[in-house]
Amino acid sequence: MIRQSLNVNNKWKVVIYYNVDYNLFNIIREELRSINIKEQTINRVYYTMSNNEAKAVTISNLRRRVSVILFNKHNNKYDYINSIVHESEHVKQAMFKFYNIKHSGENPAYTMGYLVSKMLMKIKECINIL
Repeated sequence: MIRQSLNVNNKWKVVIYYNVDYNLFNIIREELRSINIKEQTINRVYYTMSNNEAKAVTISNLRRRVSVILFNKHNNKYDYINSIVHESEHVKQAMFKFYNIKHSGENPAYTMGYLVSKMLMKIKECINIL
């Protein structure tokens, strides 16, 4: 399991777990508790992810300006890229909702580009899937 932390312009924190190891889920559980995610939500995320009902999940706390992304192991690089783009969209939506920013124009495109590129660099470096 690999952990990455991003700070988006000192406005939003993104914590990412790649290839989640469910034997170590208590680490993730504590991280989610620290940002005031309800226990019921944490349990639902654990169940959904550990039973492979979801390839990835994003949980955000707008008040705390933080998102946590969890990725299960993926079969190939295209599958991983798809999940990275998908989960980055959820982070962008949370950020733009909190700051009341329109979802059109250059800002959303640059935000997505930033998030996706940082995650792709990390998986290329650590997971060697790309």
